[in-house]
Amino acid sequence: MRKINFDTYIKEMKKKSLRIYTRAESVDTAGKSGRFHKPRDPVEDPTLFMLDRIRWQKALAGGRIEKIGPRRYRWNENE
Repeated sequence: MRKINFDTYIKEMKKKSLRIYTRAESVDTAGKSGRFHKPRDPVEDPTLFMLDRIRWQKALAGGRIEKIGPRRYRWNENE
């Protein structure tokens, strides 16, 4: 197993991180966000929520998703 000096490793990672950050900042992104998306229609949001909820309930009933505890679920690939 290869031995790594923690302090040296952290210094190298900081240099790489700074390099990536400065490259991203050097790109002309003044006034532009990273992603653009059109605002959702007020009717579309509840509709998508209901469709997702129905899909989730079908997956639970069909055994594709299994509830194993409070807020804990298991995805069954072979179902």
